[in-house]
Amino acid sequence: MRSGLIVLSLLAASSALAHHSAPVFYKVEERVTVSGTVTEFRFSNPHAILKFDATSDSGEVQHWTAETTSPSILRRRGWSQTSFTPGEKVKLEGMPSIDGSYLMRITRAFREDGTEIGVPRGTDN
Repeated sequence: MRSGLIVLSLLAASSALAHHSAPVFYKVEERVTVSGTVTEFRFSNPHAILKFDATSDSGEVQHWTAETTSPSILRRRGWSQTSFTPGEKVKLEGMPSIDGSYLMRITRAFREDGTEIGVPRGTDN
């Protein structure tokens, strides 16, 4: 019985680590800033997803996907289902993907006028 509980605990811990391990997908020590136009915002579990189009210096349209944390945490930071609307221009700061794709983990988000969306992480206690 005791060995069964130990195995179950180890499996649960490894499962949680696998799901929440940002370094698997993102360069956690780096930050990138990207501006673009919102095409979609999904405020759902397990992570809210923002899709937006950015234009490179050469004129290429880049279709970005930016993820953040769960809606329950985002609500405490002042976000909602209406935080982003298609057609809106935004500037996002976050961790770039390891593979160089147009994927990022949002750390801060701003409207076109510079107003921050929600409150920064760590100030929501």
